Formats: sequence, C-alpha cells, structure tokens
Amino acid sequence: MKTRRGKPSEAFWPSIVMKKWLNIKPKVYDFSEDEVETETETESEDDDSRLHADEEQNHSPLRNQDCSSQISDSPLKHRRGKSETLRIQYMNTKDVRVTIGTWNVAGRLPCDDLQIDDWLRTEEPADIYVIGFQEVVPLNAGNVLGAEDNRPIPKWEAIIRRTLNKSLEPESKYRCYSAPPSPCSVADEIPGLPLEYLEYANEVGQNLQHKGIYGLDCETGLVWPEDENQQVVGFFSEVSDDSFLEAAIEEDGYDRGMSRPKYVRIVSKQMVGIYISVWMRKRMRKHVSNLKVSPVGVGLMGYLGNKGSVSVSMNLFQSRLCFVCSHLTSGHKDGAEQRRNSDVYEIIRRTRFSSVLNTDQSQTIPSHDQIFWFGDLNYRLNMSDAKVRKLVALKRWDELLNNDQLHNELRSGHVFDGWEEGIIDFPPTYKYEIDSDRYVGEIPKEGEKKRSPAWCDRILWSGIGIKQLRYQREEIRLSDHRPVSSMFLVEVEVLDHRKLQRALNVNTAAVHPEIFFDEIEDLEL
Repeated sequence: MKTRRGKPSEAFWPSIVMKKWLNIKPKVYDFSEDEVETETETESEDDDSRLHADEEQNHSPLRNQDCSSQISDSPLKHRRGKSETLRIQYMNTKDVRVTIGTWNVAGRLPCDDLQIDDWLRTEEPADIYVIGFQEVVPLNAGNVLGAEDNRPIPKWEAIIRRTLNKSLEPESKYRCYSAPPSPCSVADEIPGLPLEYLEYANEVGQNLQHKGIYGLDCETGLVWPEDENQQVVGFFSEVSDDSFLEAAIEEDGYDRGMSRPKYVRIVSKQMVGIYISVWMRKRMRKHVSNLKVSPVGVGLMGYLGNKGSVSVSMNLFQSRLCFVCSHLTSGHKDGAEQRRNSDVYEIIRRTRFSSVLNTDQSQTIPSHDQIFWFGDLNYRLNMSDAKVRKLVALKRWDELLNNDQLHNELRSGHVFDGWEEGIIDFPPTYKYEIDSDRYVGEIPKEGEKKRSPAWCDRILWSGIGIKQLRYQREEIRLSDHRPVSSMFLVEVEVLDHRKLQRALNVNTAAVHPEIFFDEIEDLEL
C-alpha cells in the first residue's frame, strides 16, 4: 500500500521506535564529519619538545613503540577517579576556548548570505564551536513520522563553514623584523589575531629582544607560539626567510593574507528537527578521541524525535566533554514545567555513549568532566502576559527572572541539580513575529494564539574548570526565536608525555638493573 506521498507505509514508522521494538542498538559512530588526513598534517607541537622526546626515546628500550601503546600497556594508565597521584604527577592543564550557540529556526531555510558572525562571536576566535539548532525542519507529521528530511543541513553547514573560515583582508601586510630598536606593547587587540597571542607577546617581547634572536613587530604584534603550551619559538622575518614564514603560518592553521584560523567539522548529527554541529581548529583535531553521539526522542509516544536531544561525547586531550542539544516540551499551561523536568530526567536516563569495545561500560551524561546543555528548553515565565510585557519594556530582568520557571527549578534543585547558568541581561528570546522586532501579541490578530515573552533558549553547564566569558543573544530576524550564544574558557587535562616517558624509562631500567650498572661502569671508564 502506498501513502499519499508515494512512499511505503513503513517509512512512516520512526526508526527509533523500530529499533526499540527490534532491540537494535544505535550505531556509535552514526554521524557526519569532515575528512581530515591527520596523519599527513604538519604537527603543531614544538620542535624542541619533539627533539627532547626523540633523544629520550633513543635511549629507551621502548623506543620502537609509540607513546599511546606505552600508555595503554603501562600500569600508569590514567584512570579517572582512581589515581589522583597520576593526575598530579603526569597531567598538565590547558585552557580551551569554547563557543556554544543555540537557535530555534522555526523550520525556516536561511538565505545563502545570512550573516551569523556576531552570533558566534568570530571576532574572538574560539578553539571549538558547538552549534545547535531546533526545528531545523518544520515539525509536521511527515517530518516527525516519516523519513528524515536533511535537505536544510547542507545550507546551514555551508553558512557555518563560510563564517568560521572567512578571509579578512588585513589593512597592511604582516611584517616581523628581528631585533626591534625598543620594546613595544601590543596590548591593544589587533583584529583577527587571537588575543592570547598578543597578550603573550607583551610578556616575552622584551626578553626576546635582549637575547638578539627574533624580535617583535610593533605595528602588527604578530607572534607564533611553538606549541600548544604557549612556549615561544620566536618571531619570523619575511625578509630573511619568507618560505619559512609561510610554512609556519600554514602549520598553525593560518593562510597567507588571512587572519582567521582554519576550522573543520568533527560532528554533524540530526534527529528530526534537532541538529548539532561541532567544529574545531584543524590542528586540534588529532587530540580528539572516543567521539560518539546519542540521540534520544521524548516526543510523541514518549520516543519520537519531535522533542528530545542529540548529545555528543568526546575525549579532548585527557578530559571528557559532553554537549547536549535539546528541545523540550512546549506549552504554558499549569504543570508544563514538570513535563519539561521529566524530559530532562528521561534524556539523562536514556542517553548512552556505547563503547565499541565494551558495551557494558557505556558512558552517561553525568560521567563526563565538563557538560554543556543547551537548546530550546521552553521554560516560561509564571506571570500574567500584561505584567511580563510591562517588565520587558522596562528591562527589569531580575524581577522577570524571579518568576522564570527554569531559574526557580534550578534554585529548588528539582532539575539540573548543581548545574549553572550565567547572568541573563538580555530580553526574552521568544516569541517574535517573523522578520520583525515585535513580540507576538503586541498587535493582536484574530485567531492568533497568546504567547507571552520568555527565555526559552538557554545554555547551562556542569563541571569544574569552566569559566563563562559571555552570554548573549543576537538580533537575527529569520525565526520567531532569537539565537543565543555563550563563550567559555574550559580547563582540560593534558598528559605530559615527557614526564610519563621518563617514568617509563625509570621503570624499565629497574627491571633490567644489569643494563643500568653496565652503563655506569662504561661512564666511569
């Protein structure tokens, strides 16, 4: 039997329900990503560190094994929560800048030249961008019950790719000369260059000058760190070695004449209208492992994907990160917040990041070190429509937030117990007239449903080592929601391979004392 759409009737059964009935587990790696040949990429670690590591490996009986195999075969393997000594002795920390954006686009297709730079704050480049959409397709019966419509995804991804990798023509060509005549400050941010580069230049510029090696260009402040721990290799001179400068720029993710780092897509996953896309600096891709996704539908029949979440789990260096993009139950009737709370608990209960090697040790959302939960959470304001609009007009955000359902649920611990949200100092993000700055209902229309303004679109986090830098909304009129974004500084753990290598060498030497003493006798001779 054919349906009116000309497809087999079984296409109307959602795959997630069929998988549940047939006890088929979801695929761990069922997502899209950019193809990146990490094996052939130029390493961005410092040459000096590699040199020391090579020297140590040349004197080690383990030199024919790679470091990852040494770690996995070693009793010093990092087991979170079991060996605090290992963390202290062999772990460093690194700050990673993460920007998260969420937007309910009301099923509307973007125009090709849509500008989202301000939403993603690309003037302050992040290391990782996590972008979540809700209602990326209209939530009609065909999309909810039928085959998944992914036609809007290429348009959104093209806009994201263009935005993150946009070329900004510099006002003047970058120059860097050795031995500048006097110390100079680059405290003022130069458009397009990461702020941390400039701050670091201030600290080391004067020291480098008196050493007579490389110097600092006072005009541009261009500085290239030699590794991800912000150690300085020097400042390059296009006059003395233009090819070397070009290679160094390419290695660190920059193109000649560009002031933006290169980003690649590492995850792209859709479930009906919920869509999450994760992008990061190309040079960081090799530090990501155990990348998994987990979609959970909590909509119609308790399992359909018109509401629910798509979560991404990854190891970044030695820390475990989780990003949850969700769309919760809508409505403003009494008790609706309890249904949204129930959605949250159901998502947490059913989200599993199964291991390919061991399905009995699948990770959950709370098992991660740092977790970010964002999306159209749909919590409303427990106030009369007239009072809400009055307080919005007066910009009395604190008084409105005292009546915000999510704010109160967080304080009471009914949901998201222990989670945090930044200070909201922007107007409610819902519900607007399309292509307008007016909230729905400001000009009453016959047959129009009453919708009070509310902060439906939120970004929360849980875990240690997270510092929120920004929390804002952007004025894009495509949808009846305004997009929201937040920038974070996230402290992740990084294994110090040199310390671990030295420990492995010592342990190996202890197993073969005759070799150790033979070497000492040779030295004495």
